[in-house]
Amino acid sequence: MSEFAAEYYWVIIVTSFFLAGIVKGTLGLGLPTVAITLLTFFIPPVDAVMMNVIPVLLLNSWQYYQAEDHLFVIKKYWRLAAWMMASLAVFSFVTVHLSNELIKLWIGVGILSFFATNIRSGGWHIPPEKMKKWQPIVGGISGFVGGPTALWAIPLTIYLISAKIPKREFVDTMGFLLLVGCVPVIFGYVSTEVFVFSEMWFPSLVATLVATAGFILGQLIRDKISAELFRKLLLWMFFIMGIRMIVEALL
Repeated sequence: MSEFAAEYYWVIIVTSFFLAGIVKGTLGLGLPTVAITLLTFFIPPVDAVMMNVIPVLLLNSWQYYQAEDHLFVIKKYWRLAAWMMASLAVFSFVTVHLSNELIKLWIGVGILSFFATNIRSGGWHIPPEKMKKWQPIVGGISGFVGGPTALWAIPLTIYLISAKIPKREFVDTMGFLLLVGCVPVIFGYVSTEVFVFSEMWFPSLVATLVATAGFILGQLIRDKISAELFRKLLLWMFFIMGIRMIVEALL
């Protein structure tokens, strides 16, 4: 960690998670993507990933609690959840063996994938009758991407957007899948001692509280700005940051 990051540690955490919370409140997704992207400018990528685990768990518990029909989501997406959890359980144990450069590369590629599949309003389309067939594949890829990075939401977002499901179902399903995904991820990180609760509980608590405040603010301003313009500006910011991460990892 640089001298700047050490001196302004709490300012960096509060700013990163507050902005990430605003994005999630406005768009309904993007908390770990925004927070990890910003944090890796200042702190090691492993620390950035670990700091997101508890906020993702708690905020998505809240999001799924607010779902209209909990059983509908479980019945429709349990296969995806099962494959994702199994894959996350495997790849979360990989993190301890990866260098900071490789994790940064992994995150950068994930962010560019998010950009590429969301910058166009059209994109791929998965017919309703083929959704079940795609679930094991998407679950496996989600674990591969998210195990070392906590960004398993990226493949899920691509899948759900491609399926063109209703907005409410999208929000409820993301809450469910992100929530259950935390279980194997936390187990893997704790088992390999990458996540040390005694060291991370207070930064994670601060991050959760700040992200929640940002989330509430994002919900309030959602109807006052152009969500489409906000989404595109955010995506281009991701593009620039993703390129930066990949270049830094390779040089």
